[in-house]
Amino acid sequence: MSLWNRFINWLNDADPKPAPGSKPQPPAPTADPSQDIEAQLKVVEDKLDQTVQDLADGLINRAQFENLYRHYQNQRRVIRGFLQQASDPAMLKVGAGESMVIRQRFAAKVLAYAVYDNITSLPLRTVGQFPLESELVVGFFSGFRSAIAEIMGTGARKAVTDDGKVLIYVPGQKSTLIVLYSAEPADIESLSLRQAHEHFEKINAPVLAKTPVLENQLIFNYEMFLKLA
Repeated sequence: MSLWNRFINWLNDADPKPAPGSKPQPPAPTADPSQDIEAQLKVVEDKLDQTVQDLADGLINRAQFENLYRHYQNQRRVIRGFLQQASDPAMLKVGAGESMVIRQRFAAKVLAYAVYDNITSLPLRTVGQFPLESELVVGFFSGFRSAIAEIMGTGARKAVTDDGKVLIYVPGQKSTLIVLYSAEPADIESLSLRQAHEHFEKINAPVLAKTPVLENQLIFNYEMFLKLA
C-alpha cells in the first residue's frame, strides 16, 4: 500500500464522523494520484469552512471549534506536503521519506505574525518579533490605511525585507493579517493564509463590528496552524 493510500486510511479513521449528509465525504480514488490529493484537499478545506460556519451559527462551542479547526488544519498540512511532492518532478526521483525531509528543511518558516485593525491601525495580536528597522515594515505601518486601501481586493501582497525575509499582507474588511516568513512561502501557503483570515473575520464578525474592538473576545484561529520557527 502506498504512503498516500495509508494516509487516506488514517484520514478516514481519524476524521470525526459527521451526521449523514451534513459533511462532504472523501472522494473515490482516481487513476491520477495528484487528482486524488487535490480532491482530498478540497474536502478538508470545505470542512474548515463548515466548522467556521457551525461556530457562527451557534451549532458548536468555542472548545469544539478550536479542536476541530486544529484537527482539519493538521490534515491539510499533511495533504499539502503530498500535493507539493506530486507536483515536483525532482522530488519523484528520491524516496518519499527523503523528499519530505528535503521539503521540511527548506520550507519557509513563520517568524512572526500580527493582526491589525483597519480602522485604528492598532495591533489586535502580535506574535513573534517583526524587523521594525526594515523600511518595508516602517513604511507599511506608518501609512497603514493608505497601504490597506491599495491592496484591498488583491487577496494578498508580499514584500521582501532587506535581509531576504518575506512579508505577506492579507487584507480583510475589518482587519489585516501580516505574516513574516524566513523565505518566500509556496503559493499554496498564501492561499491558506487568505482562507484563515476570511475565517477569522467571519467567526469574529460581531466583535470586529464594535469600536473599540475588545481583543479578549476575539478567537485567533491562526494559533491553530501558524507555528513559529
